[in-house]
Amino acid sequence: MIIVLRMIERILGILIGGLLIYFGYRLFLSLPGKRGRDGGSGDFSFAGGNKIKLSKVGPGVFFALFGAGLIVFSLTKSVSLTVSPPTANAPPAKPGVVAASTFKFIGAVSVPETDEDRARLRTETQQDIVALNRALDSANATVRPELERAVARAKLALMEPLWATDWGELADFRGWLEKGGNPPADVQAAVDYFQRK
Repeated sequence: MIIVLRMIERILGILIGGLLIYFGYRLFLSLPGKRGRDGGSGDFSFAGGNKIKLSKVGPGVFFALFGAGLIVFSLTKSVSLTVSPPTANAPPAKPGVVAASTFKFIGAVSVPETDEDRARLRTETQQDIVALNRALDSANATVRPELERAVARAKLALMEPLWATDWGELADFRGWLEKGGNPPADVQAAVDYFQRK
């Protein structure tokens, strides 16, 4: 839930930035005479006696600049969340609640921080991939071609955050998925993981 709320926060930041740019532009155009697009100025003073002087600007320009800055921040700063297991002094969890192990979320995926985290997440994800492969085997012939593409995309999305050099080059693996045939030798471990049932 926290991750979803953080994503909504970023989307709202981009929308507000867009509105600031639009309204700043409208304000810039609507000011009459020398206060609008024909004139106006702004001075900024910094420590050490440095000054920046802007001429032929209206107040709308500053709204638009602030909105652009907000959009740039929202697009370049990824959402991150780190969840760690409770400490020894923490109160006991509610019945039925399993304590979370340490994981880190960046953008839209869980990213392992250490080799041990990667190994643990690979073990957990392998169960999902096995379940997807078994479900595909039990699908009837009419929906199987469409389901094969969806399952392949889902399995690749599960594997990408866990990719490391022991699985070879991701580009080679993607090429094998698109073309079929025999996989390159350097991605054989990833292919075995991908096809396990």
